[in-house]
Amino acid sequence: MGTVNISDLKAQLSAHIRLVRDGEEVLVCDRNKPVARIVPCCLEGHSEQEQRLVARGVLMPPLKKRPASVSWPEPPGNVSDEVMEQVWREERKSR
Repeated sequence: MGTVNISDLKAQLSAHIRLVRDGEEVLVCDRNKPVARIVPCCLEGHSEQEQRLVARGVLMPPLKKRPASVSWPEPPGNVSDEVMEQVWREERKSR
């Protein structure tokens, strides 16, 4: 994992994003105090709809893959992004 202060990150953002694309994590520090982590976003195996929702910031992909023995049925029909967003928000509220 690489470490970078905010000022250096701003000055060399493209280089740090390349590192993340290549699979590395970058720890962002403010005056040498850790404040954030930039981690690769792996969306392989996710549907196009899930990828769009992740890109909009509505859905966060799981950090770990679920076991292969667990399978979820595909929802019937074509559900719009807006409806899925509402379902996920209602689900989060109930937790």
